[in-house]
Amino acid sequence: MNEELTRQFLNACHESRRICELLPDLPPRIKPRHIRIIECIYRLHQKGGTVRVSDVAEAMNSTMPSITKLVNELCAMEVVRKRQGRSDRRVFTLTLTDLGKHYYDVYVTGFQGWLCQEMQDIPEDDIKAMVAMVGKVKNILLKARAEYGPLK
Repeated sequence: MNEELTRQFLNACHESRRICELLPDLPPRIKPRHIRIIECIYRLHQKGGTVRVSDVAEAMNSTMPSITKLVNELCAMEVVRKRQGRSDRRVFTLTLTDLGKHYYDVYVTGFQGWLCQEMQDIPEDDIKAMVAMVGKVKNILLKARAEYGPLK
């Protein structure tokens, strides 16, 4: 790989970040990360029923404090319901409220379904290659950071 191709790759990464700015407008106080948590709770619930805050943190590869903060925000907006466990009071289970299910239907199912249709002309292999390549580059950078610390 040469420097010009590396530059083009980094420019494409910046453009992909700008794609997130083109996502549908969200309701007041709702952040894109909230939608990701709503999606995560929905999918985990579909798989196994009970969803704990720690399950969401693990599935999103995030820290408990950051997920707890976002979940508490969603609870305050009545998007997520958090219940304390009966046998272990330290464990909280999460469910989507009707509003949370509505947000899932509109901002996950609806938008992703529409985008899927719009992307029909892009070969699946191209999309799979892009997803795999972004993951590989992320791993390269994570490994470099672990070995050498942040680049300066």
